[in-house]
Amino acid sequence: MNLRWHICLLLVAAVFTSCSSANSESLSKSASKEHEKIIKENEILWDDCLSQKESDYLVFVYSETCSHCHEIMGDVTSFAQSNILKTYFVNKSNSSNIIPICAIDEVMVNVDQITDLAIAGTPTMFEVEEGQMTSNIFGADSCLTFLNELRLKKKN
Repeated sequence: MNLRWHICLLLVAAVFTSCSSANSESLSKSASKEHEKIIKENEILWDDCLSQKESDYLVFVYSETCSHCHEIMGDVTSFAQSNILKTYFVNKSNSSNIIPICAIDEVMVNVDQITDLAIAGTPTMFEVEEGQMTSNIFGADSCLTFLNELRLKKKN
């Protein structure tokens, strides 16, 4: 009888875990669709990075094959939804976006010509003020830190 009791508990636990992960997967897919929608609504081409209608905005450059980009995409799309600062997305994987890559020590700021703009890789985030790139942030941790600093600025 004791063995039957343990088997019964294991079956109940297995069913509960299965249902729990199914619900979690469903919620994850729902959140993923919302993120995709935000990205698509705010996606621009590389050539348009410095010429958006807002005077101050962010550009997030990502690649569909970059695991670090995927890790922080939820944070970036949540920031975009917050309306703290207009956020645009550039998909490096899109073949129509030819994006110059440079060494991290060659990354420039205060660039106002798209022909002078380059990134160190993905993920990269930069702020544009009055048509000039004023910051160039490379790497997942640095991008998240930058977003948190912007959130704090808004609160103060």
